[in-house]
Amino acid sequence: MPHPSRAGAGVVSVLAAGAYARPGVGNRLALDLGTSTVRLWTPVTDAVISEPAVIARRPGGRHAAGRAALDARDTEGATLIWPVRDGVVRDLVACVQLLRILLSDIGHPYDTVCPVLVGVPATATMRQKNVLVAAVRRATGGRVSAVEEPLAAALACRPDPGRDDLVTVDIGFGRTEVARIVDRSVAAAERVDRGDPVDQVPAIARCVRRMGVRDAGARRRLLITGGGAVSPGVAARLAALTGRSVTVPANPLLATLTGLRLLLTATDASRPD
Repeated sequence: MPHPSRAGAGVVSVLAAGAYARPGVGNRLALDLGTSTVRLWTPVTDAVISEPAVIARRPGGRHAAGRAALDARDTEGATLIWPVRDGVVRDLVACVQLLRILLSDIGHPYDTVCPVLVGVPATATMRQKNVLVAAVRRATGGRVSAVEEPLAAALACRPDPGRDDLVTVDIGFGRTEVARIVDRSVAAAERVDRGDPVDQVPAIARCVRRMGVRDAGARRRLLITGGGAVSPGVAARLAALTGRSVTVPANPLLATLTGLRLLLTATDASRPD
């Protein structure tokens, strides 16, 4: 069932570009840690880094992460560990190792003053959010803030959500989540039950309809992100089933990361490609 977002519970509720920019601090990190893929951006590379969210433990204690981990499995028979399931951390130690290796590979320093923003599902429990923040803090040393992913995606696609009747749908690999945004905060969020593993659209539409508000003057908007957003016919079917105007970003997979980066930078011109 939908539940209210809890302001002040360690989750960022500010939705303004540049809100977490730190003048004079060169290192910044935006992190979208998904079930199958970890995406990050830092000024060290000034590009989006995308790697499988997997770590390989080789004989002798040596580790590899991302694509190198998959190669180690194929060439050395290494054991693979996927630290994230359903959008939340299931293995904290492996998650820390994964992030440390990937950041080391791109030359990002362990920096105690570096602002770090990491996306979290709006339906994650406080314990799950705290575990994610703890893992990122151990890996980076930085000042970590968690941002609910629907807020980041909304910022990426529309810098000022205003007071519209705005509902977001993130169709991910391990989790599909629907959230309603009111006054730049998540008012309600719900995971979609995978009753039909082949076709989730009817279940998503029912969830979106439950999220609606009774305001005849509000524009009824629906933002679709995640890998499932590019599936043929999904946007058109959801528009028909919900009666909402549907927006799909140019790159639905990068919507969360783009919003996180905007929070860390001062201008819209800094959006990742």
